[in-house]
Amino acid sequence: MIRRKGKRSQPDKPAGDQPDEVAAGGPDSAADSAADVAAHGADTAPGEPMPDRSEGPFDISEVADPDASSAGRLDLGAVQLTLLDGLEVRVEMDPDSGEPAAVTIVRGEGAVQVRVFAAPRSGGGWREARGEIRSSITSDGGTVDEVTGRFGVELHTTAFLTDEQGNPVQQRMRFVGVDGPRWMLQGVLLGSGAVPETSDAVEEAFRSLTVVRGDTAMPPGAPLQLSLPEDVPGSVEQVSDDE
Repeated sequence: MIRRKGKRSQPDKPAGDQPDEVAAGGPDSAADSAADVAAHGADTAPGEPMPDRSEGPFDISEVADPDASSAGRLDLGAVQLTLLDGLEVRVEMDPDSGEPAAVTIVRGEGAVQVRVFAAPRSGGGWREARGEIRSSITSDGGTVDEVTGRFGVELHTTAFLTDEQGNPVQQRMRFVGVDGPRWMLQGVLLGSGAVPETSDAVEEAFRSLTVVRGDTAMPPGAPLQLSLPEDVPGSVEQVSDDE
């Protein structure tokens, strides 16, 4: 786990623009359940509102300094994260491959689990993902509401889970998707992030992300490769999970 310390850095701007609580044990348990929901897809539906990316998330071509370390960002492979104050970053490993599969960003009482996928050159990726998420949640007895929010079309869900003692609990999750040039970034907002009125701190972290798609040809829906950071800047500290 990586924790940000010290003074807040501001999220990158595009290169041309420089001068109610969760019932089920908080962000950690929600991240585990969200990791089971697959996400990949096709183009955005005609007439569907598109999220405004002028404040992020960004493509690597849209930031003034693509070098993560000199720009105050943490390099996680397919995504770079601006080092805002009060962050904890957890890279979640795939149990089968042993490779990084998702990044969970914890800030205050909220969190956002991040995955990034290849998408068609024409854009899109979020519409089909929503259908798969809806099917996954409702097949287990959960509920899904599709609303137009700060990131365009969002899914506000309630899942019915079981805690470590075998007791049934309800977990609120808010799924958002952002389409960029040949990529789709998915966020699962948890804890205070699942409620738009209390999600500003987590949304700021999500918007600060920069996607590094690369030039490799990949089928739509293929996950882009995340990685553990090779260099941890002096403004962050690396701590064990039991601290």
